[in-house]
Amino acid sequence: MSANGREGRIGELVSPSVATILPTATLRTAAEAMAADGLGLLVVAEAAGPIGVLSERDVVNAIAEDLDLAEERVRDHCSDEIVAVDAEASIDDAARAMADAQIRHLAVTRDGQVVGVVSVRDVLRSLVD
Repeated sequence: MSANGREGRIGELVSPSVATILPTATLRTAAEAMAADGLGLLVVAEAAGPIGVLSERDVVNAIAEDLDLAEERVRDHCSDEIVAVDAEASIDDAARAMADAQIRHLAVTRDGQVVGVVSVRDVLRSLVD
């Protein structure tokens, strides 16, 4: 089965590391991490594990509200709902989950643990390759 196209599994598209940030970090720190690594989503995590996600859209909304990114904390702007699919889900199922939730980044899990994140760009690229 190919990693590309409709037969592939979404787990084949994720990188082996998950970018995380502490809920106590500032939005400026989050924005800098996203910019440095070209990311659109950070998994917000504590020692016990993931508690939410912070998207680029969350940061843009804070900027639009004229909030001080150096003072605002990730915990106050992240979503506590982590929309995810299992790594064995088809790419079509992942695309459907993203469309249904109206999101551009999707967590991928294996055995209940977040193992990566895929973007709508990753999904589209696999479908057209």
